Amino acid sequence: MSKWAKKKKRKIIIIVGLIFAIVIALISIRLETSKQPTCFDGIQNGTESGLDCGGECFKVCQEEVNNLVIWWERPFKVANGVYNTIAYVENQNLYSGIQKLNYEFRLYNKENVLISQPIRGETFIEPNKRSAIFESGIITGDNEAYTSFFHINSIQEWSRVDQDYSYNLFTIGEPILTNQDTAPKLSAIVRNESFINFKDIPVVAILYNAEDNAIASSQTYIDVLAQGQESQVFYSWPEAFGDSISRIEIIPRINPFIDRSNT
Repeated sequence: MSKWAKKKKRKIIIIVGLIFAIVIALISIRLETSKQPTCFDGIQNGTESGLDCGGECFKVCQEEVNNLVIWWERPFKVANGVYNTIAYVENQNLYSGIQKLNYEFRLYNKENVLISQPIRGETFIEPNKRSAIFESGIITGDNEAYTSFFHINSIQEWSRVDQDYSYNLFTIGEPILTNQDTAPKLSAIVRNESFINFKDIPVVAILYNAEDNAIASSQTYIDVLAQGQESQVFYSWPEAFGDSISRIEIIPRINPFIDRSNT
C-alpha cells in the first residue's frame, strides 16, 4: 500500500472514530436529560426546593422548618436517689417531623455539679404538637437533683408526615388522682379518635401545682388501641408529692414514621 493510501486510510479511521465518539456523547447526554427527576439523584430538579429536599420529596429542607422549641426540662423525685426527668418540647411545623432524634439528659445538684451518668436516648418528634421526652429511674445516690439539662445530640433529618398525624388523634377523659397524701395513684381514659390502629403507645403524665409548675411525672404504655376504642392508663408513686395538684396533662406519643399498613 502506498504512503498516500495509508495516510488516507488513517484519516478515515480518525474521522470515523470522532463521529462515533460524538454519537456516543450525544446518546449519553440524551439519556441523562431524559431521566425522571428523583429525590435521591444529588441534583436539585423536579419540584424540589433544595438538593433532594422539599417539593414532593420525603425529606424537608432545613430552611423550610421551624426549629424544635424546648419549653422546659426538669427532674422529678420518685424516691430517695431516684428521679424521672422530662424535656417538654414543641414542634410548630404542621406536616414535618423528625424520624430519629438523639438526645442526652444530665442531672445537677444545687451547686451545679453533675450527679449522675449522662442519660442518652433516641426518639421521634410528631408534627404540630407539644410533647414530652421522658426518662425514668435515674440513680443519683445520696445526691438530690436540682436541675436537668437536655441536649439534642443529632437530628437525622426533617421529613414529611401524613397530615392525619398533624392533629389530635386521641381524647383524654378526666384524670382521677387518689391517695395524694400517701402513695398517689392516677388513672385516665385514652380514646383513639383516628382511623388508625396503634400499638405500644407511650403515654406520659405530667402533674402541675397551682402555680402551673410541673412537680411530678410518670410514663406507662398502651399495648394496643384500635380505631374508635379506648383504654385506661394507670400511674403510681411511692411517696406523696408534697404539693397540691391543680392540673394534670396526659400525653400519648405516636411515632408517625412506623408502617401501620398491617395493623
